[in-house]
Amino acid sequence: MKRTSLVLSKSKLITQTYAQSNNETSEGGMKNMTNATTPLGKIPSMSIPGEKTFYIFTSEVENVDENKLKVAADSYSVHTLVANKGDKVTVNFYNVDDVKTERHSFTIGDPYKVHIDLGFSQNGNATFTADQAGLFTFYCRYHLPVMTGQLLVLP
Repeated sequence: MKRTSLVLSKSKLITQTYAQSNNETSEGGMKNMTNATTPLGKIPSMSIPGEKTFYIFTSEVENVDENKLKVAADSYSVHTLVANKGDKVTVNFYNVDDVKTERHSFTIGDPYKVHIDLGFSQNGNATFTADQAGLFTFYCRYHLPVMTGQLLVLP
């Protein structure tokens, strides 16, 4: 049996995959263990067929002087969501910004009309059926044009 565990850190997703057999020894327990790191923004959905569940966190580009550049350094931890037409999609969104006055949203316009609006240290979710194929933009209504991503619904 193959098992996968996911560990989220602020900068990367660590994926551990190992094979489990019926004759495991008490010393190891895990065989064929591999570690792989995936940069945030390329986190796969770990869902059953026909359902996609995504966990998205507020993020910030490091070492950006927002005052000098006159642009926010805010972003999403995931920039692309991929689903199949007909999938039930659940988005779990978390505002982990350390600024207590900072609001964030996860918004998708037509045809899905998803809007999750969060204050400091809040989280929320939305579930919808991906019934139209295409490429759709999601964004934070407070941090355009920098805090955006794409939902790709495959036919």
